[in-house]
Amino acid sequence: MLLCHFQTHIQSLNTLCIQEDLSQISFSDFWQVVCQQASAIQHLDAEQYALWENDSYTFLVLFFAALLANKQVILAPNRVKDLELELAAQGIYFLSYQPVLASANDFTSFAPEQLILDDAFLTQAQVYFYTSGSTGQPKKIPRTLRQLLNEVQGLDQSFDLGRDSIAIATVSHQHIYGLLFKLLLPLASGRSFYTMQLAFPEDVVAAQRKLKQLEQENYVISSPALLKRWTSDVVLENCQYVYSSGGKLESGVRPFLNRPIVEVLGSSETGGIAHRQQDDALWTPFANVEIQVTEQEELGVKTNHAFSDDWIFTGDRAHAVDGTQTQSAFQLLGRLDRIVKLEEKRLSLDAIEQKILTLDDVVECHTLLIEKQHRQILACVAVLSDQARQMLAQGNKAHFVAQLKQQLTDKLESIAIPRQWRFLSQLPRNTQSKLNKHAMQALFQPQFSPVVLQQQYKNEQAQFQLEFPPELACFNGHFPSYPIYPGVGQIGFIQQFAKQVWADLSWCNGYEQLKFQDLIKPFAVVELILVRKQHKVHFEMRSEQHVLASGRLLFVLETVQDHCNISVVTGVEHVEL
Repeated sequence: MLLCHFQTHIQSLNTLCIQEDLSQISFSDFWQVVCQQASAIQHLDAEQYALWENDSYTFLVLFFAALLANKQVILAPNRVKDLELELAAQGIYFLSYQPVLASANDFTSFAPEQLILDDAFLTQAQVYFYTSGSTGQPKKIPRTLRQLLNEVQGLDQSFDLGRDSIAIATVSHQHIYGLLFKLLLPLASGRSFYTMQLAFPEDVVAAQRKLKQLEQENYVISSPALLKRWTSDVVLENCQYVYSSGGKLESGVRPFLNRPIVEVLGSSETGGIAHRQQDDALWTPFANVEIQVTEQEELGVKTNHAFSDDWIFTGDRAHAVDGTQTQSAFQLLGRLDRIVKLEEKRLSLDAIEQKILTLDDVVECHTLLIEKQHRQILACVAVLSDQARQMLAQGNKAHFVAQLKQQLTDKLESIAIPRQWRFLSQLPRNTQSKLNKHAMQALFQPQFSPVVLQQQYKNEQAQFQLEFPPELACFNGHFPSYPIYPGVGQIGFIQQFAKQVWADLSWCNGYEQLKFQDLIKPFAVVELILVRKQHKVHFEMRSEQHVLASGRLLFVLETVQDHCNISVVTGVEHVEL
């Protein structure tokens, strides 16, 4: 077993980080930069800083530099403008590389050869994780570096990864899953990570072929959203394991990959709980995790890597194989919070979904309660088979829905059959590959902007996969017999998305080279790419075949800190008047 501790490899000349061009950064060089940044960061006034960096190496440097400088680190789930303003109102700003002064005296506070990452430091080093916010307002979850190292040590004991195995990730290091598997596990165990975050199965294999010349094995950290797009002709190379977390892996995905897929169950509150390697297998707790199942069938977790030393109850329904042992394997039965009461009747949304999925036309679905005329009704967002989707686009939605409901009458009682339906090419997911439940709720309200199915951010570029359901308000009356999505509406949501991605974009005051080259009709699935250069944002929307629209938007820039200062002054003046 490897000696798994951050302290162990501080002076190592072995490779920690492998860049896209295969240039390498050693452990000792990494810790030298960390010490330089810590010396600068310790002079900053605030006690808390938010951290969001696209580059994994830069992120890891600032992460440890801030903790060494005795700052608390908040790992933001994104860097959209609303969150940046919310944090700035609390005096919390995003951390970036600090200028390093030339004087040798400036580095006396920290030097790699003098670093002591002992229990005292690990226990006081405080990190806050945001939950995804997919079921409500995001929560901040505190974890110490000691707890994170405990989890890394548990992972190292649970999997027989090669001593020189390289971490390759399609998930973000901003999320606890990516942080642990991609960055902290290599840092504590002497392994390496490939800095690029990859977007597609083909990108993973291309990276593996590039890394092949280093003659080292690798492991892939991925998500159900990407793995379900895998095909058998995309063959993994030099790969020991593929890890999947963030949601349930769909059954039938494993045969498409030539390496084992290890599903990891966990949460921001508990950290990793258990793992399995088959679709219907029981879950095996990690070595340092105890579990119990209450009389109400709720799964409880106790581990030295969770944010609390006490038992944490997860809201998951479970069944332990023997019902007594705290190290028992267990079966998941769904979520307790998905038991709802409708017209005095208790219904399981999970059970309803399972019945809907038995229909030939439905590939994936999500049921939810919505408010309609001051009462709750059951609704469903469904992904159809290709044949059924084509029938829907060419026919009448009301007739199609009536057929689905009729097929369900033998499977569900009347009250459990969804009243309202929306159909998408895939269920929308957030940047952490979790179901975007806010987006699905919004489908049943008046909506102008298209649905964001997926989104990715990389440096000064953002990529969205969008879908245009026929219920969008912009289709109404434009035109009645041949609905199309108007150009002014396209410019509107492009501005909105750009300002969400880059917090310093204030308002759009001009356009350049606008071209609308083809129509966007109901059911269209479109790729939107935004590329920023200073105050200009170039956009391009494409279908599978060709470009639909392109151009540049010109924005006025405003820093978040200036925005907050202006808001405060305006508020004071209003009171005085």
